[in-house]
Amino acid sequence: MAIRATVKAVLGLGAIALLALSKGLGSDGSVGPVLFALGIALVAVLTVFHLMEMKVARQKATSAEKPMLDPNNLPDAVVVTDVNGHIRIINTAAKTLFDGLNASKNVKALFDEWHGSLNDRSQADQVVEAVLSSPDIQFSELLYLSDGRTIERTTRPLEKHGHRLWLLRDITHMQLADSDSAMHRTMVEADAARTAEMAEQLYHAKAELEAKQAELTRLANTDSLTGLYNRRRFTALGEQAVGDAQDGAEIWVLMMDIDHFKRVNDTYGHAAGDVAIRDFANIISSGVGEQGFVGRMGGEEFAAILPGITQDEAIRIAEQVRRQTAHHQTVSDDEKFRFTASIGVAQWLANEITIEPALDRADQALYSAKTYGRNRVVGFEYASS
Repeated sequence: MAIRATVKAVLGLGAIALLALSKGLGSDGSVGPVLFALGIALVAVLTVFHLMEMKVARQKATSAEKPMLDPNNLPDAVVVTDVNGHIRIINTAAKTLFDGLNASKNVKALFDEWHGSLNDRSQADQVVEAVLSSPDIQFSELLYLSDGRTIERTTRPLEKHGHRLWLLRDITHMQLADSDSAMHRTMVEADAARTAEMAEQLYHAKAELEAKQAELTRLANTDSLTGLYNRRRFTALGEQAVGDAQDGAEIWVLMMDIDHFKRVNDTYGHAAGDVAIRDFANIISSGVGEQGFVGRMGGEEFAAILPGITQDEAIRIAEQVRRQTAHHQTVSDDEKFRFTASIGVAQWLANEITIEPALDRADQALYSAKTYGRNRVVGFEYASS
C-alpha cells in the first residue's frame, strides 16, 4: 500500500513539474512542447494506474460479497462433472460413500459397481446416459443396493458453469424407519381386527349366556307342563303382592282343582290327563288375564292371586273359569272328554304378614266345594253355586 502511494505521488508531482516547466519555457520552440508531452504522458500513466487499482478493489469487493463454499464441509455426498461426465469435484462424503474412489474417473465408472448390484442395472445405466446426453435434464431416483443400503441419487445442471451436480444420500435408516412404521401400522391394524373379532365373539357369548340364564330362570320359576309359575315362584309373588299392598287394598285368592282327575287318568291315560291339565291351565290364565297371576301348586291343583279387586270381581272370575271348564272339550289323540273343576275363594286380611293364611282359607273353601258336590265355587265362610 505504501509503495503504491509513493509511486502515485511521484507520478503526480512529476507531471505537475513537467507541465509547469513547459509553460515557463514556452518561448523556446524546441524544449517547451517536449516537456508538455512528457507531463501529459505522466498524467496518463497515473490515470491508468488509478483505474487498475479501482478494478482490483472491485474484484476484491465482489469476492468478499460471494464467499466460497467448501464442498468437503457438506454432510451429503457431492460430485460435480462436466457435460461429458468427467468428474471435476468429489467431496469427502462422496469418497467415503464410494470407498475413496479418486476424482479422475468418469461418473459412469463411478456408479458402475452400484449398478452391478441392482436387480435391473439396465434402467440405472439408461438414466445416467440420458442425463449426460441432455444437459438441461433434472432427475431423482432411489437405488436399492444388494448390501441393503438405499441411495437417493439426484442430479441437476449448474447452468452458469456448464457443469452437472450429483447429490447422493444414504437414506437406508429412513427406509427402515418407514418399514418399521408400516409394520407397526400393520400390527396395530391386525390387533384392532383381532380385538374387534374378540369383541364380537364376547358379544355373542354374552348374548348366549344371557339367553341361557333367562332360560334357566324361566325353568326355575315355571311349571314345565303348563308354563305357569311353579309353587315356589307363585308363593314369592304372593308375598311381594302383600308387601306392596296399600292401606285398604284387597287381595283375593282362588284355589282350583280338577274334579275326579284320577278317573280321567284311569279312563283315558296319563297322557290325556296331561292334556287336561294344560287345557285347564289355559282356561284359568284366560279368565284371570291381567287382573292377577296364576301358579300350578301341584298335580291338578292351581291357584290365582288377584290384588286390588273386590269380592264380586273375584267371584265373577271364579265362576267364569268354572263355566268355561265345564263347557270345554279336551282332545287327546282319538279321545274326547270333558271335566269339571271346583274352586275355593278367600280374602287376604290386612293384619296378615304373609299370603299363606289366605291360601289356606281358599284351600278350605275348595275342600268344601268338593264336599258339596264339586263343579262349584265356594267362598270361605259363604257359598255360591
